[in-house]
Amino acid sequence: MIIISFRFDPPPGSIQTSFLEQIKQGLSPNLSLADELAEVLNLSRDSAYRRIRGETILSLDEVKTLCNHYGVSLDALISPSSEMASFHHRMVNHTDFPFGHWLKYVHENLKMISSFPEKELIYSAKDMLIFYLFKLPDLSAFKMFFWMKTVVGNPEYAHEKFDPALVPKDFLALGERIWEKYADLPSTEIWSDEAISATLRQIAFYWDCNLFVSSGQAQAVCDQLLDLMDQIQQQATSGKRSTGGAFKLYRNEILIADNTVLFKMGDKRVTFVNYNTFNFLSTTQESFCLQTEAYLQNLINKSTLISGTGEKDRSKFFNSLNEKIRDLKGRLK
Repeated sequence: MIIISFRFDPPPGSIQTSFLEQIKQGLSPNLSLADELAEVLNLSRDSAYRRIRGETILSLDEVKTLCNHYGVSLDALISPSSEMASFHHRMVNHTDFPFGHWLKYVHENLKMISSFPEKELIYSAKDMLIFYLFKLPDLSAFKMFFWMKTVVGNPEYAHEKFDPALVPKDFLALGERIWEKYADLPSTEIWSDEAISATLRQIAFYWDCNLFVSSGQAQAVCDQLLDLMDQIQQQATSGKRSTGGAFKLYRNEILIADNTVLFKMGDKRVTFVNYNTFNFLSTTQESFCLQTEAYLQNLINKSTLISGTGEKDRSKFFNSLNEKIRDLKGRLK
């Protein structure tokens, strides 16, 4: 399923053309729009071509089917005002959109974005970007377990304590692929001193509620968080990921930002806004994305670059984060 679409300003009378163009732009280059329409709408190729050429008007049922299948919206075409933006969202639950589907959703988005020759990610972090949390196995397992048990309320984990063995191996493998796909993207990240606070509070909460199978397991999660900070610091020092993706890291000491992600793909933009812990709203509405880009650039201008240069500021920043982790680890005995 195609997750993201792109908005085009249609000339008068061409909403159907613009709508189908959104779908086409979201398809892989090797896929034919006519073949896709024929399959999804159960039409002949000739009938599909007549709809593409505008000779046959799409029915409301056909529009609904296409919107649901490709995750596109007519809102931006019908009401392109800068005061209105349509968002796509998939909220995790344990019935029709379980956590495993959400992982696939995230991975498919990253694959699509990675397919563009020109791309960049800008991330304003209230909490640490979820992609990092999938890099190391015990930390990844803890976060997945916490989300499924405590946030989603998956009944399978209702009476379980955290044990990495309870998290499906295919979830952990997919999380690792998500990290790898993200690490290939050129990225600019804006962190505050609170970037790891949510994860630390979650570890402390599970410890206080006796939800770790052992103190050793709680300490292992803290150790991997320390390891992760060390790896990120090394990448900030070199200005690139271990896989080669360019990496700029800024420290923001002024504003408490939201978790906002802007992907730039050539002249196209898509904004992801975090909500309900780890779910995302996404939009390609042009004015919203441009305003988000301007906000993020203003935040960058008011932040300190600590990657590549700024060794003193970088060391102070990561020493502060590591001290918080060690303080928590000292409690877990």
